[in-house]
Amino acid sequence: MIVRNEEAHLERALQSIPASFEKLVVDTGSTDRTIEIAKENLATVSTFQWNNDFSAARNHSISLAKGRYILILDADEVLASDTEQQIQLFINQYPNKAGTVNIENIIKDERHKHRMVRFFPNRKEFCFYGTVHETVCYNGKSADFESTGVTVYHYGYNEEMYSNGSKTERYLEQYQQHLLLYPEDGYMLYQLGKLYYSIGDWYQALDAFERCLQVNEQNKLYYPVMLVMLGYVLKELSQSKMAEELLEPFAYIYTDFPDLQFVLGLLAMETGKIKSVENYFLRALQIGETSKYSSVKGVGSFKAAYNLGVYYEITGNKLNAMKYYTQAASSHYRPAEERILKMN
Repeated sequence: MIVRNEEAHLERALQSIPASFEKLVVDTGSTDRTIEIAKENLATVSTFQWNNDFSAARNHSISLAKGRYILILDADEVLASDTEQQIQLFINQYPNKAGTVNIENIIKDERHKHRMVRFFPNRKEFCFYGTVHETVCYNGKSADFESTGVTVYHYGYNEEMYSNGSKTERYLEQYQQHLLLYPEDGYMLYQLGKLYYSIGDWYQALDAFERCLQVNEQNKLYYPVMLVMLGYVLKELSQSKMAEELLEPFAYIYTDFPDLQFVLGLLAMETGKIKSVENYFLRALQIGETSKYSSVKGVGSFKAAYNLGVYYEITGNKLNAMKYYTQAASSHYRPAEERILKMN
């Protein structure tokens, strides 16, 4: 772990780590109780002079590791309870390979899911590249990987975490410095827009996403995710018609992405394209949940079913409304449970 001023979150993260794991915490300049908390939780603590380069700090941290494998965790994250079991299964099957973890970003009442390479053998061929949003590489090239099955819960985007603005400002500064050198780095523009999106700065998010749109890297996995977030930003800015016109053509390109169908269903509700609402949400259900793209949990299952219930209730088909509310409620989705109570 690399940390700075994480006294509010660090103990929770450290206590989620299996007891048999070595805990290495590299501090990059904390002025609070971070180092003390790390030591109290039996972590080995080292310091690193921060130089605005995440890879440099990461590579310093992994150089200290004594174990056969390395797992990367951030201070505002928590490991799932079955982590040790999942890692052992992965090592048995892929003893010399890097692995992704499934990260669930907990934002208010939603869970946004994506994968990142966070696990790899402790060998000199593996190291990080990139000053920000660093990447695990093998001999200088992006490492091949499989899925470890490990789940990491990330709380860092919660509004209260950013209330003092320090973390936001730190990342913004690094993103902007990078973009001064590489103004057409689509992935970094996406990350910039996502950060503004997470704090509700819709106009700045719109600017970043529109710049990303112009880069037009449709073959990259981040691109359809960016399109969906752009759709939500335009919806927040009362530009649902514009969002709908922009996103509709992409529904025929990213046919395996439930989030795109889902946001188009929401936009159709707002623009009055009632006949399209049913098709979009049914299509999201047919696609189902995805592990290929970053995704909001439920858009391929209970959230799509709930919105279908709303559609059928509004259009007078109470039988179908109850069917889809019941389907959504089976996942303990509270809005669906409440609608069922009101309809009975």
